[in-house]
Amino acid sequence: MILEGIRMERAGGRGICIAHAPDGKTILVAGAAPGDIATIKVLRKKKKHLEAVIERLETPSPHRVAPTCEYAAHCGGCSWQHVAYPEQARFKDVEVQENLRRIGGLSCADTRPIVPAPAPFRYRNKLEFSFSASRWLTWDEIASKQPMDTSHALGFHVPGMWDKIMDIETCHLQPEPSNAIKNFIRSYAVEHALTFFHPREKHGLLRTLMLRCTQAGEWMVVVQFYEAPEEAGLALLAAVQQAFPEIVSLYYAHNPKPNDSLYDLDLQLFYGVSYLTEHMPSAIPGGRALSFRIGPKSFYQTNPEQAHRLYSEALALADLKGGETVYDLYTGTGTIALFMAQVAGKVVGVESVPEAIEAARENARANQLTNAHFEVGDMRHAFSEELWDRYGKPDVLVTDPPRDGMHPKVVERLLALDIPRIVYVSCNSATQARDIALLSEAYDVATVQAVDMFPQTHHVENIALLTRKTHA
Repeated sequence: MILEGIRMERAGGRGICIAHAPDGKTILVAGAAPGDIATIKVLRKKKKHLEAVIERLETPSPHRVAPTCEYAAHCGGCSWQHVAYPEQARFKDVEVQENLRRIGGLSCADTRPIVPAPAPFRYRNKLEFSFSASRWLTWDEIASKQPMDTSHALGFHVPGMWDKIMDIETCHLQPEPSNAIKNFIRSYAVEHALTFFHPREKHGLLRTLMLRCTQAGEWMVVVQFYEAPEEAGLALLAAVQQAFPEIVSLYYAHNPKPNDSLYDLDLQLFYGVSYLTEHMPSAIPGGRALSFRIGPKSFYQTNPEQAHRLYSEALALADLKGGETVYDLYTGTGTIALFMAQVAGKVVGVESVPEAIEAARENARANQLTNAHFEVGDMRHAFSEELWDRYGKPDVLVTDPPRDGMHPKVVERLLALDIPRIVYVSCNSATQARDIALLSEAYDVATVQAVDMFPQTHHVENIALLTRKTHA
């Protein structure tokens, strides 16, 4: 079904624009900008809404810009690149507020303006690319009927297609020499007849490439080989190491598994140090910067500059005066916990992944923060009497769960406790709003502060300060 003259009214969740059909039915339009007027093609009819794409742009939105990246129309990584960055940030801010209101039924008098990212491009410290023996072609390339080489690709998965890889020459999300390293590896592989992975037929040497960097410009490279690398694969690694002195850590792995996850692989250090060291400014003016060891399997915020701002905002909302006991749920490798430990009397981080807790303890030792303690535990049982006996009752609780939000049992447990302040950090304001609604019988939403960690995408971090109701 084709509909003409449809105006995109506002931004919705996941970067989709909201419009309405002449009969009043809601339309979710992908690839649009708020303010666009377009002819749209309806792809799916749902009970409560239609799903559509732009067939022809009639009047562009004043917020629409030409994408910086040539792959923006096809690559799913930067779904907002056609929208001017200040408007991206504003739309994300509105989405956070709408989720609190619509999903949570919540209001907040102190909703602060979103903190935009200072760098809308080149902000990521980690990218993962995939090799493919067959390059994905756009519809325009197919329609041109021109002969073209489709034999090799090193880039990103096409959205919704696990076996299709778009060859990427230049990605604008990571600082250089990210593209130079990636393109060198592809050129070397083609020149030396190294085979690329075939995801359906399950053969080929080169499988994935991960690039990590620090703000100081040190680089880690991790190459996964589907077949045993042997002499040809190791020669590639040696060539990469020689070509880029910025690389201080070079790993490889032999991975014949069905999936390309590296977390259960035995990684081999081919060259250099076993980890990168990232530094984060102190939480205390004039204080010593924190340092974090980042290995190939470590989690660290992918936008390090905004990570410091996110943690600073969370610390400000925690309102620590010194001497407080802070519990940090879903602590991961302890980055937020250690940031707050510079001010708090004591911080207790709880995480279910033993390897993450060991990394958190190592980070605490490296930063000489003896008041930071880390425990492996299921979040649902994080407040056992034994834990409270050892560390005491929290004055402030920080929670930073995964995108799915907190387990209902965790919410249930928090309701039963008399914790004065909860600082809820979330990468998904929809599940955050759901959880806060469940907590609202005992807590008020005192402050909301969104922080944009991921420009050009629909993702946004949000911090909500919850304060215990006096009558609860």
